[in-house]
Amino acid sequence: MIKNIISILLTVIINLSISAQEIKETVQPLSKKAVKGFMYEAKKDDSGNLIITYKIPGAKKSNEIFFEEYSFDKELKFMGSKDVQENKSQQSDYEVTTFSAYVGGSTSFDMLSMKLKFNKIVVNKTWNYEKQRYTIGKYISNETIKPKNENGKVYLGYASYSSSDDKKSELFTLAKIDAKENTDDKFYVLRFDDNLELTEKPLDLNGSYSLVFSEQVDNDDVVMVFAPNYGSVDVSKYVYFQYDIMGNLKNRIEFKSPSPALLITGVYQKDDNIYFFGSSTKSTESYEKVFREYAPIYNPSGANQKDFKWQKASNQKMDNFHLLKFSENQLTFASTTPVSEFKNKFKTAPNDKGATPYKGSKFFIKQFTVTPSGDYLIAGQLTSRVIGTNTIVKSFEDIVCFHFDKTGILKAQYGIGKLNNDKKSEVFDMPQNFYLSADGKKIFWEILEVKGTKGYESFSDAYRGNVSFYPLYFPRIGSIDLESSTLSSFKIMGNQKYFLRKHFTSIYDKNEKSITYLGHDENFKTLWIGKVIVQ
Repeated sequence: MIKNIISILLTVIINLSISAQEIKETVQPLSKKAVKGFMYEAKKDDSGNLIITYKIPGAKKSNEIFFEEYSFDKELKFMGSKDVQENKSQQSDYEVTTFSAYVGGSTSFDMLSMKLKFNKIVVNKTWNYEKQRYTIGKYISNETIKPKNENGKVYLGYASYSSSDDKKSELFTLAKIDAKENTDDKFYVLRFDDNLELTEKPLDLNGSYSLVFSEQVDNDDVVMVFAPNYGSVDVSKYVYFQYDIMGNLKNRIEFKSPSPALLITGVYQKDDNIYFFGSSTKSTESYEKVFREYAPIYNPSGANQKDFKWQKASNQKMDNFHLLKFSENQLTFASTTPVSEFKNKFKTAPNDKGATPYKGSKFFIKQFTVTPSGDYLIAGQLTSRVIGTNTIVKSFEDIVCFHFDKTGILKAQYGIGKLNNDKKSEVFDMPQNFYLSADGKKIFWEILEVKGTKGYESFSDAYRGNVSFYPLYFPRIGSIDLESSTLSSFKIMGNQKYFLRKHFTSIYDKNEKSITYLGHDENFKTLWIGKVIVQ
């Protein structure tokens, strides 16, 4: 009875209406058992009620797992809590085979080398009955080879991608022959079978080319763009490739690049379309004269030699922003927006301070969406390099959001100032999302602001005594009017007192058109829930 009275007194429901947003917030004190545990699951039942489950301590030698459930109705009214027990399960062990490709090494002799190495690891995954999860058991085998072609030449690694299904061992690798005489300047797609037998497929490129960009998209396909090197008849005649993870060619398109030196920094797949985001300077020289080859392949010593040079060259200020769309077997459009135009179309939230127009700096794209009318929204953050505790690290700075029409013409840049600019916070990027309103006229822009803190990021870290810097998040949400290209005020949820963890941020309900946020105070003694109706 006393617990229920305290709960009612501490539960605060806030109803606001900002740009058609209905916002509710509530807090609920946790039991001592839940405080000693961790959030395990959050879901909605068939009635739309919210059920949040905490894994709590129990008898160590018990054959049961112990939980505590907290229930809330649609209005976030606390319905009660209860203890729940489940019988522990027993699962069979199984073998996992993984392939990886890398360059360099951990010694001064090979740390700068771009020579390709393949690693095959076979491990036994063992079911831990007490912890109710799989753990890495015995290493059955661990093989590393330096692949060579039929002429005995080694390969130089550029990029490597694996299947998103960890039960599959497919590995897609892009490489070149290490030929000092430049007798073979071709790129190859390499694949290995379970016996480490090599298969190579040359890319269909006529002449000398540089890798501009490569990435794995949502369906596991690998997309790549190549630029012709100096001396080619037309240095703007780029080539786009799309392969499946098995190394089968799905698409090859020659296209006119909007710039001879096009720096691509991001790609998204939407439906069956591929979108690239890039920038350029005013230079008319070939790509490799202005920038450096893209080579994101892993190096255990840090950035590989080629990637380090690419990162340095890509940090220069740009004069143009480009959006490219590929559909089926053709380039649908490649737009060019002068950086000076962003200032002319810059929009801020009412009473916002700190936002600035885009000036051509490199930025990290966090979210991309296509509206029902065919408009494009690109959200992210400017990036830089700062000195961390022991090394130079990437920092995430100004928030940017670009709005283009269906042909890639800029409609607006939206700006919103950051709330935390300290070094501990800026080493973490801000997750961002878009939610379309029911009538399709507005899109809600969600930004998870970061507060960097020092301590234990998880229950297991606390158990092991692993202190680290980690991010806490709190939501800010506003809306963009797609017809007038204007930005509303932003609502800060949780009053910067309650924070989300990266593994449990929110639940989106398509039927109710709502976002439910799940957080705690910094002492992990109080549960906070925020809900936004995005109509």
